[in-house]
Amino acid sequence: MSNQADDRTSDRAEETVDKLVLLLQKTQDRERVVPIFIHAVDNVVDMNYFDRKIISIHNDEELNEAEVILKGTVNRTVRKLPLATFQEHEKQSNGDGDESSDQLTNQSVGGVQRARELTEANPEDSLPAVYGGLFTVAEYFTRSFDAVKGKFFEKVIAAEEDSHRLDVDRNLGHLLQYLLEPELCWKSLNYTRETLDADEEDRLSDLDSITFDLAENNQQANADATLFFEEEGTLVFGEHRTSVVSGGTTARPSLMRKPRALVRELTKSNNIVTIPDNIGQEYDISPDSYALTELLNEVGVEEIHFHVGILFNEKRTPARWEEDPQQGTSRRLIEEFEEDLPTNLTKDLRNISLDSQNLQLEFEVPVSPNSDETIQFHMSFLYGDVYLNTIYTGSRIATGESGSVETFDSPRSLRGIISENDADDLWLGFSIAERENKVFEISTQNRNNAMEIADLILEDDQLTDRLVEFRELCRTGKRRKADRELLAFARDVSEMYDEKRDNQYVEWVFGGNPLNYLQDVTIETLVYDSISRPLFLRRFPEATPPEPEYEKDDIVEASLGDVRHTLETYLFDVEDDTTKKQNIVRAVRNKTEYEQSGTNIPASEDDPIDWDNAPTKSEIGDLLDIATPTSLLKNMASGTSKNKGGLFEKRGDKFAVPARVGHRMGRFMRDLPEDAKREAEQPAVLSS
Repeated sequence: MSNQADDRTSDRAEETVDKLVLLLQKTQDRERVVPIFIHAVDNVVDMNYFDRKIISIHNDEELNEAEVILKGTVNRTVRKLPLATFQEHEKQSNGDGDESSDQLTNQSVGGVQRARELTEANPEDSLPAVYGGLFTVAEYFTRSFDAVKGKFFEKVIAAEEDSHRLDVDRNLGHLLQYLLEPELCWKSLNYTRETLDADEEDRLSDLDSITFDLAENNQQANADATLFFEEEGTLVFGEHRTSVVSGGTTARPSLMRKPRALVRELTKSNNIVTIPDNIGQEYDISPDSYALTELLNEVGVEEIHFHVGILFNEKRTPARWEEDPQQGTSRRLIEEFEEDLPTNLTKDLRNISLDSQNLQLEFEVPVSPNSDETIQFHMSFLYGDVYLNTIYTGSRIATGESGSVETFDSPRSLRGIISENDADDLWLGFSIAERENKVFEISTQNRNNAMEIADLILEDDQLTDRLVEFRELCRTGKRRKADRELLAFARDVSEMYDEKRDNQYVEWVFGGNPLNYLQDVTIETLVYDSISRPLFLRRFPEATPPEPEYEKDDIVEASLGDVRHTLETYLFDVEDDTTKKQNIVRAVRNKTEYEQSGTNIPASEDDPIDWDNAPTKSEIGDLLDIATPTSLLKNMASGTSKNKGGLFEKRGDKFAVPARVGHRMGRFMRDLPEDAKREAEQPAVLSS
């Protein structure tokens, strides 16, 4: 499309939005106007369709560090979003006609619109879009997402630090391990691409057993960032808040708990650790008992910097000094901190200097009572990129009101380290769920595009086989091939559906090319099958939870609705990792044969199980190389206190999939897991 054509299209979209805003203000029929309005605004921001990047369908081993961090942050939300598309999310309307209970449509528009406005305000800046797409959406699905946001930024800041020594959530009681092996502590973080070898694991384990004997309230005090600059003798702690307004009035005072715990321990003289001979010899430390300041001095710490960082302003761009509406709170906190400095312990602090205007506090701590040797302590509040570079460099050249990121050589930026996290999982999942939920509400058939596409796949044997193969691609770590197939599969299915559909489901909620929207719906349908619930569950009747008076020991035959409830809440619980349970089902299914079909797919719902060839529980354990899974097998056969089972039948110590269940599962989950498959293909070793 030419630039002129782009401009004309954008002008038309903006004109449409203006008209819809006016209509929205006047009309009583908001049911139809709101979704059209939402999408018209979308089209102003992005008129061009592009291939999607989905990371949630892949194993962590196939992702880079930024992707692992992002996936770990939003994975639960991303798994739940497709449930909303299929009207299965817990926050959706309970069907009693009270729309106020449907939080998906009525509480989401404002937050998403806010992220969209920030993106429109500066279209060249990717950070507001990434930040808004990540967190405005996810806040809706989590009671307190501020904590999750904080963890996300902690991990990104650590992963992007150049020396690969910055640690996250290091508690004061285990500080020695980090001081002696900072590189290994960084490597041990689960989202880095490094792996500890056996010797390194042993070294960390030996150090992990040495803990500081601190006051109970101080033992677990930790910091969002810990970085030791050995050559300079500077130990840096960082504690940050996501934005100038995050957490409300109680959040910022909580930032002072960790430096307060640290200072209280620094001013004590009691011994808090004894260094064993082997550790002393390994790390050139005298094997002796030490107070905290004595140990820090022994390992080379001359200065301690504790920085409180406020990362973003209200527009989700890196915060600056003058953009903090709560700066008065910070000033009060640092003044109170200075007033509360310990004066009744065994070491008096020296040269205390408070500069509340610049939000800085400095003092010296004697290494031991009456000692001339001291450790300097500096505390300050910082903002955005100044905070980031102060943590990364250990330098204090930019602290205070006049501090600027330009004073650093080759400064890093929050925008630079975060904008790499550009996967489409979260915003795309929310966008499709929002629209498809609205289609469902408007449709007199209680259907939407995603449901139509899911059933189209299930009714076509070739598409079903392709879906089974796609699921396996994702599980076996073939990322590039899986990514290509995701887009190709989505294009093919969306074209098939568009040719056969006789509805206006797309047009109700999307103003652009229908195929672009339908491809996104198909992508989300495939994501639903991969990480939420497999499509074959749609072949079962609606799930029926156990009655309130149900007891596990009740002898009842599970209905197909009961079986679906077991599948949804036990085998495919989106709140938990159920890989082991799924592998057990795959193994039992693979080894179940039926008398009429002679295969693991029954000829009908009444095809008898061939019990002579059914697997025993020990054979299942051997096949999966796990301990005999007796309890899991029984749970899936007879149920638990929360479900009625029904996935297996049991005869003696043998288990098999009932024909009525296997018939609906069809081609799904009948192949062994990859590891078990390789084991089964190994030739048997004959004894001589």
